[in-house]
Amino acid sequence: MAREHIEFIQSADVEQKSWAVDGLWEEHLTRILSFDTETGGSTELVEWRHNEEKDSGYFNCDVEIFVLSGELQIGKFCLGPYTYGFIPAGVCLEPWTVQEKTTALWMPEGRPTFVKSSEDRPGANRQVYIPCMSSESIPWSSTITPGFPTGAMRKNLRQGPPEGSSVWLLGCLPQFATKFVEYHPLYEEHFVLQGSITTDAGKLTPGCYFWRPGLNPHGPTYTENGYFAFVRGGNPHLLYYA
Repeated sequence: MAREHIEFIQSADVEQKSWAVDGLWEEHLTRILSFDTETGGSTELVEWRHNEEKDSGYFNCDVEIFVLSGELQIGKFCLGPYTYGFIPAGVCLEPWTVQEKTTALWMPEGRPTFVKSSEDRPGANRQVYIPCMSSESIPWSSTITPGFPTGAMRKNLRQGPPEGSSVWLLGCLPQFATKFVEYHPLYEEHFVLQGSITTDAGKLTPGCYFWRPGLNPHGPTYTENGYFAFVRGGNPHLLYYA
């Protein structure tokens, strides 16, 4: 990955620009939170400005979506607030419907284009397709990062291949703290949904975002009232103390 280290930004402070996907959407809005200059991949906060319906088809690259507000309908699947979808390259989607004012984290692996079609592209990996995963239906489980302090739990959204990406929601109890500087071999990014957490870089509140490359030291951390965040990180997401 060739993304700039971002530690950290408030998404509301990022300039909102017009947003379009070739072959699919036009004239909507985005805030680009991070961008990969090599692959064209990105993490963006998008907003659909009006109701829109689109035909079936597929993307040329993997795309992840996490809805924050509003509703996005893909065939029979309804993605409402805090619902996640993973769309592998070439997997054909049923017709789309998006409500006005829907906002979502939009995370393509490359520069996305959409091809109208009624069937999968040859070689598409439909087995890993996650059309709709509501986080409310996922039970909390213990963190799987070795050495992570108690007081935090996670909801697993997707487990990627080794050296790939995994996606989860992280929840921390009030007064949760890490007392050491730590780092991970692979990258890590957070988007704060609720609560706040104080780090060596400052206090992250709802809407704040960071993207850290691997081997970047950070911490200690502390949350007074609790912390809830959308997280993507390298797989496996190992932790070491510096």
